[in-house]
Amino acid sequence: MDKQEETNLIPEESQQNKGIVQSAKEFMNGVLSPLKGKDVNQMVEDFTAEMTLVAEGMSEDQEKLFQESERLSAQQTELEQRIIDGLHDADVTMGEMKKEISALKARLDKAEKQSADKKDKKGVTAALRQATWLVGIAVLGWITVTLIHLIK
Repeated sequence: MDKQEETNLIPEESQQNKGIVQSAKEFMNGVLSPLKGKDVNQMVEDFTAEMTLVAEGMSEDQEKLFQESERLSAQQTELEQRIIDGLHDADVTMGEMKKEISALKARLDKAEKQSADKKDKKGVTAALRQATWLVGIAVLGWITVTLIHLIK
């Protein structure tokens, strides 16, 4: 690019800037044209007062939201503590139940063993009773045979 082309670009940029500035002025004049005849300072004061009122309302709303957030946070902390306590109680209760179940299982095993021992004793007793009867019958038969041989 030569210098002449570069110099042509610079005025175009300044013309664009002037065009933008002119457009902004025209826009502002268009916006302010309905307001002409009124005291601009008074309008600025009114606007500032209204914006202050809005800002104060927003500040109050923000403070209420902050307080509500704090209240909800405290409730959540309390609920978390209740859940932790409940889980601890459930764990303790579960431990106690496991101990009771173990004790009951031990008692049941002991009772089953005693029952089995009694059955074994009953079985042995019954077998001995039957054996006694058989021996008695055999002895009675032997006595009978001996008596018959003596009588002959």
